[in-house]
Amino acid sequence: MKGSPSVNQPRIRALTNWVFLRAAGGEDRPAVLSPPDYFPEVRALEDRFPQLKAEVDALLAHREIPRYGAFDPVRAAQVSEDWKLYYAYMFGRPNELARTELPTLLEFAESTPNVVNAFVSILDPGVRLPSHRDPYAGILRYHLGVRIPTDNPPRIRLRDEYYTWSEGKGVVLDVNHEHEVVNDSAQARVIVIVDFHRPMGFFASRLNRHMLRLKRKWAPQFVDAARYDVMHGA
Repeated sequence: MKGSPSVNQPRIRALTNWVFLRAAGGEDRPAVLSPPDYFPEVRALEDRFPQLKAEVDALLAHREIPRYGAFDPVRAAQVSEDWKLYYAYMFGRPNELARTELPTLLEFAESTPNVVNAFVSILDPGVRLPSHRDPYAGILRYHLGVRIPTDNPPRIRLRDEYYTWSEGKGVVLDVNHEHEVVNDSAQARVIVIVDFHRPMGFFASRLNRHMLRLKRKWAPQFVDAARYDVMHGA
């Protein structure tokens, strides 16, 4: 499918984002959140961290993870074409390869009703994600550190707050706030990301679920990108 779920239908997205952010507390809402307070179910994933890390390590050792620009060039041009992403689950669609490559993450996504997306994010040395906002305000994003350089560790800035990842430790971030990511270390930063439905009132939550159902048509574009090196013999 042509286009990008991040930039298509800007007027509708602006209206729904206004509804979601007003329901969530507006610009005064916090940017860095505690997982137990918002999504206590992530404890089940964190308890299986050694298994999850082993699966991610094996994936990175045997597969060529696609760059963002390969499957969403429109949005990648705004953020970074060098950001590497492997989607195990998106908008309710599983990546069937993940059943053997990342079974722990996919099982969590499929068994947790309020999960929207689940993927691995790799930021190579020297790669930056410049200041931006996530284009859709109906989610909150959970980060779990998998491989974090200890020398000059990468960090993310959200408004005027900074967060540095730690292996095996999770955090919830409101990425609809202005934010940027920097990896000035000599090693890749690898994290698992899980997008959850943003907690809101009844009307906003119903609207959010409807809008996310409409976004399912974009799932193949992202999920199938995980098969790029398999299909092309890389």
